[in-house]
Amino acid sequence: MSAIIPETVILACPMCMSGAEGALAEAANSAIAVMLCLLCAVLMGFLGFIFYLMKRSRRYAVDVPGESPA
Repeated sequence: MSAIIPETVILACPMCMSGAEGALAEAANSAIAVMLCLLCAVLMGFLGFIFYLMKRSRRYAVDVPGESPA
C-alpha cells in the first residue's frame, strides 16, 4: 500500500496514537461523530421510505380492477 500512497500521507488515526490530545484529536472525534450522525440519518431515510412504500402498496392494492381482495 505504501508503494501507491507516500508514507507522509499515511497517518494513524488519533485512536491508534496512545495518549493523543489536542485540537487534532478533538477534530477527529468530532468528525467521527458527524459521520455517525449522517450515517444514521441516511439509514433512517431508507427505513422511512420503505415504510412509505409499504403503506402506499396496501392503499393501492384495493384499487386494482379485476383483482379479488385476498
